[in-house]
Amino acid sequence: MIADVFLANHAERWQELLRDLIRMRSVFEHEHAVVDRVASYIESCGLPVDRIAHSRDRLADLPGAQPPFSDVEGRCSLATRVRGAGGGQSIVLSAHLDIVPEGDRESWSRDPFAADLDPACGLVYGRGAMDDKAGVAISLGVLEALVRMPVRLRGDVVFHYVLENETTGNGSLLCLANGHGADAVAIIDGTRLDRLINEHAGQLQFEIEVRGRPASVAVSHMGCNAAELIARVVLALRDGVHALNDARMAPWTRFPSPFQLCVQRIHSEGLQLTVPDRATAQCYVTFAPPFALADMRRLIIDTIRGVETSRGPDAPPSPVTIAWNGLAAEPTRSDETALEEVVLAAARRAGIQDIVPGPSTGTSDLRHFVRAGIPGLLFGPGNGHNPHRSDEHYAVNDLVTMIAIYLDVVQAWCGLA
Repeated sequence: MIADVFLANHAERWQELLRDLIRMRSVFEHEHAVVDRVASYIESCGLPVDRIAHSRDRLADLPGAQPPFSDVEGRCSLATRVRGAGGGQSIVLSAHLDIVPEGDRESWSRDPFAADLDPACGLVYGRGAMDDKAGVAISLGVLEALVRMPVRLRGDVVFHYVLENETTGNGSLLCLANGHGADAVAIIDGTRLDRLINEHAGQLQFEIEVRGRPASVAVSHMGCNAAELIARVVLALRDGVHALNDARMAPWTRFPSPFQLCVQRIHSEGLQLTVPDRATAQCYVTFAPPFALADMRRLIIDTIRGVETSRGPDAPPSPVTIAWNGLAAEPTRSDETALEEVVLAAARRAGIQDIVPGPSTGTSDLRHFVRAGIPGLLFGPGNGHNPHRSDEHYAVNDLVTMIAIYLDVVQAWCGLA
C-alpha cells in the first residue's frame, strides 16, 4: 500500500522527467547535457555519483573495448549504489543515455526532440522515447523509491547510466572495470512487456575495398569497373550469409532470418568520363550459434575470394581488402534462470502473464556482463514502437508499472532486511 501511494504521487513527475530526457539530443559525443541531468537527479536523492570518464587510454587497455575511441572531453558514464544491510544478493539495473540520430526529420510527423505527449492515446513521441530514455526514467524512479520509501534491502542495488550502448558498449565495460558489478544484471532496454531477452546473436561490422583499373567510359571494357565489382561482391556476401538461415536451429527458428547481411554504404567515384577504379562498402552481419566470429570472418573471406576467381581474366588487378574495423561481438547467452524467474513472477503479480523469454537478433551490453561472469537479462522499458525509426514513441503509463515491477524484483532478489 505504501508503495502504491508513493508511485501514484510521483507518476506525473516521472513522466515529466522522461519528456525532459527526450528533449536532450544525446547522440554520440554530444551526451554532456543528459549526463549532467541524470547525475543531478541522483545527487538530489542523496547518493554519490561516480563519473567514469570515457578515456581513450583507459579503453585501450580494456579487453572487449570497441572502437571508435572518442577524444571529446567530459564524456562519462555514471554509476551509483543503494547499499543494503548485508547478507543479500546484489543486482545491477542498467539503462543507456545515448540515442541514435533522428535521421531525416521530414519523415517524422512531429519534432523528434519536442517530447510531444498525446493524452488521447497516452503516447510520448521522440527519438529515444523507447530506446532508452524510458529505461533511464524507470531506473531513476526505482532509485528514488528505494531512497525515500521505508524499505531496507539486504543486498546492494547498483545503477548504471551508460554511454555508447548504441555504438560500442564501452560504457558498461567501464562501469564494470571501475568495480560497479553485482551478482546479476537487469538491463531496462529493448523489450516490450511481452518479451524478455536472455540471448543475443553475434554481430560483425566490416568494410571492403575494391581496386579496379581506369579506362575511358567509351571503351570501358579496357578497364576494370570497381563499382560493378563491389556490387557483385556485396550481393554474393548477402546471398552467402542469408543461405545459412535454411539450417538455423532452435531457438533461432522463431526468426525468419537470424543470419543477415545489411549493406550500409557503397561508394565509388571515377574521374570525368572514366571507369571508377576504387570502391568501398560497409556491411553489417548478424549471426546465430553455432557460428562464432571466426566462422563468419572465414565465410566472408572465402566468398570474396570466390568472386575474385570467378571473374577469370577480368579479375581485379589487386585482391579485395577487408577491414574488420567495426563492432565485433560473439553470440551471447545468459544461462542463469533464477533472476528470470524472479522477473517473471514480479510481472505476473503486476498482471502481465504472457511474457516469452528468448533470444534477440540485436545486441546489448549484456555481453560485457556475461563475460564478467554476471548473468542477466533484458526486460522493459515497456510498450512503445519504432526505435531507430521515425515517430518513435512510448506508452507513458508503463513508467509506473515498470517501476513497480522492478521494485518487486529488487526486493525479491536482494531480500528485505
